[in-house]
Amino acid sequence: MYVSHPFDSQLTTNSHRADNEASIDLLEGSSDDKAALLRCPVLAAAATATCGASTVVTSLEPVDDLIESANITSPVTATKSRRTASNNRMADYSDSNISGQNKQLLDTASNSPPSPLQLPAIHPAILIRRLAGIRPGVTPTSELVKANFIVSHLPEVAAGVVEATHKELARTSSSARPELRRFQDVTYLQVTTRTRQVAELINAAQSIVDDLTSDDSTRGPGVFQEPPAELTDADQVMLDIDDSSGSARPRLQPGQGVDNCSQRQLLFQEYATALNNRVWKDLKKAGRLPLSLTLRVRLGYGMLRSYPQDKLVYRYHDFHKMMQNPRASGDLKTWIGNEALVRHLLNSIRNDPSTPFQPIGNQVASAANVLPEYSVEIRSQRVKFDVPIRRRSGGNVRGSTVYQMCRLNASKLDANLAEVDILNISPGRNLDWKLEAIDEEKDAKSFPDVTRYLKSAKMVLSGEDQSHDIDVYPRVQLSTADPVAGKIKYVTVKTVYQFRWKATSYITQIAVNHRWSSIPAMNAGKAPTIDLEINVFGEFWDGDDDAVGNIWGDELQLLLDAGDSSTTSGSADRVDIFIQTIKDIRNAIESFF
Repeated sequence: MYVSHPFDSQLTTNSHRADNEASIDLLEGSSDDKAALLRCPVLAAAATATCGASTVVTSLEPVDDLIESANITSPVTATKSRRTASNNRMADYSDSNISGQNKQLLDTASNSPPSPLQLPAIHPAILIRRLAGIRPGVTPTSELVKANFIVSHLPEVAAGVVEATHKELARTSSSARPELRRFQDVTYLQVTTRTRQVAELINAAQSIVDDLTSDDSTRGPGVFQEPPAELTDADQVMLDIDDSSGSARPRLQPGQGVDNCSQRQLLFQEYATALNNRVWKDLKKAGRLPLSLTLRVRLGYGMLRSYPQDKLVYRYHDFHKMMQNPRASGDLKTWIGNEALVRHLLNSIRNDPSTPFQPIGNQVASAANVLPEYSVEIRSQRVKFDVPIRRRSGGNVRGSTVYQMCRLNASKLDANLAEVDILNISPGRNLDWKLEAIDEEKDAKSFPDVTRYLKSAKMVLSGEDQSHDIDVYPRVQLSTADPVAGKIKYVTVKTVYQFRWKATSYITQIAVNHRWSSIPAMNAGKAPTIDLEINVFGEFWDGDDDAVGNIWGDELQLLLDAGDSSTTSGSADRVDIFIQTIKDIRNAIESFF
């Protein structure tokens, strides 16, 4: 396995470089660029002469020489080289270029979706990377360079991994241009990107390949079952079936018996370890995605989508075993409660002087003085549109306040598209929770018809001095003649309260929904369905759009609190504190349900 040293000051222009390949000297880039590259695990490892069983060389080699020298086409040698890598995930990195003659042999692969991977029981693939066209000289960080990614593995395995990596990079990176290439029987990936994004691209590709070849992949939703506070051999779990969806909510039915403390502790330790590890891995991975991610913890009712249909009552241990099946899947019902529960919950928060729900900022003294904001949500069959609204300047009419749309945010409703999807089901508890990160289009410019339609809405609030009354909210009128109206499935006017949880940076958002099944029903003044949505998020989670790189910090320090620790906590510690905080918030609210 060969690794080219990217910071060798003696590197010169390679005679094999193709004419159309950009060239750059990373030493002459900005200090920020170099620092970012040095922090990359691949390059940090390559800065030494050797790393485990890998040899670091500074010679320049074209792609065909690199492939042949690594013996990638030989299944025996490829397997051997992987096994002697001492489980080191440092990726090979070559600064070679493609010669003009070799370039003619490269064929761009088809854009058809990759076939499902059938990976053998083998260690994760080794990723071999290189930058094309390195030369001395000052080069702007916006100049384009090319990086080649080669997986050193069995060819039939490597091809599937490379194709899946290509698909993921194409989906998540708007600034990089990935292309599938082929030399002889080896498929590899060539990515054109800006110099300042090379380090982030390397990290993202490594994360994708590691995840594809890991025995404990984070791809797809994760469903975790939280053990009850007490557990006996007679405990049962009953499935309450939702007739409209067919989903089932598991409810614990405690039995008569003695708490099996040792078994409960063992189950809890297994659950906590698996959950914390999954949350840690998913957040680290999502932090590298150059997407406009909206990360939220949602409280609600955990519902099973896939489960044996012939059984509605399980002994707890049988239910626990059933949930370990990879086919078990679930989702969270987030429209919860009713009008009476809404009033009870909000009144309790306002009237409790010792409530852990505190106002945000210094504008008001207590939770009783927190005023709501308002928003409108409309849903089509596949897309949800969130529309924060605000007072129109000088828009008061006859004692009423006129509102207008601030912006339009759009996201897909398909839960399978979530970048993070972790469901925590808690039989024996009244509420479950889900950690979810979705790619949300802020100021959704790709929906001009919807933007135009919502800008035409009439939004008027009467009785603003009685804003704590849940019956006081902006009345919205939308045209039913517009073609957009026929595509709307639900429309909701939300009264949104936000509270800080104790002295942390976490915000609990309680939204009172006034929901109608259609625009004509809302326009006609029909009584809405009233329920709740409860979300938790960090005060600084919503950053700038299209942020690049590990935007949450190497130890998630820009995302998660360190708690009361006087020393700097690592990412694993921060995840432990975060999960416990979510459970504390859940425990404080669930008594109302």
